[in-house]
Amino acid sequence: MTKNKEMLKLFFKILINKPEAINLVIPRSYQKNIFEIDYQSLKKAGYHNLIFDIDNTIMPVNSIDVSLKLQRFMNEIKKDFNICLVSNNSHDRVYPVSEKLNLLSLSNAHKPTPEAFKQSLILLKGTPENTIMIGDQMLSDIVGGNQNGLYTILVEPYQKKYDLKTGINRILQNIIMHKIKKYIKRYNYY
Repeated sequence: MTKNKEMLKLFFKILINKPEAINLVIPRSYQKNIFEIDYQSLKKAGYHNLIFDIDNTIMPVNSIDVSLKLQRFMNEIKKDFNICLVSNNSHDRVYPVSEKLNLLSLSNAHKPTPEAFKQSLILLKGTPENTIMIGDQMLSDIVGGNQNGLYTILVEPYQKKYDLKTGINRILQNIIMHKIKKYIKRYNYY
């Protein structure tokens, strides 16, 4: 079954209150953006590796303009963590960003499939127990991270502008957030 069919199947399981599906979309932590995450606490807890989604997590959708703020931020946290950018987007989109930030990357990842996370862990030389997935999409970033035993952090989207596919996923995510709000600590995420 394709990745999108699996995501829709999961979405419908959430709508009918299947606990195993609901648990997959709930991240371990919520943050407004990547800059507000307490990386020092995560380091002290034994985490050494970070997987970041690109589009709408660290920068605008489909942009390859890496801000000076993002460059400085990544250079700072690289002192304490191994970092890999993982995106379902193409090599032509991912490579320029990873090159500018001097980070490992995986394009055409097909998140939330297990292969995407296995490949990322190989690149990082990490384990699920010492790796964190940070992203803005519940149905790809958070589900994939949770299914593969990673600590997951959901951030608010970098911007409210989406392409068609991301827009559809965002609509599904908004429905999920409304549906599961009784299961999560933060009620005003969207």
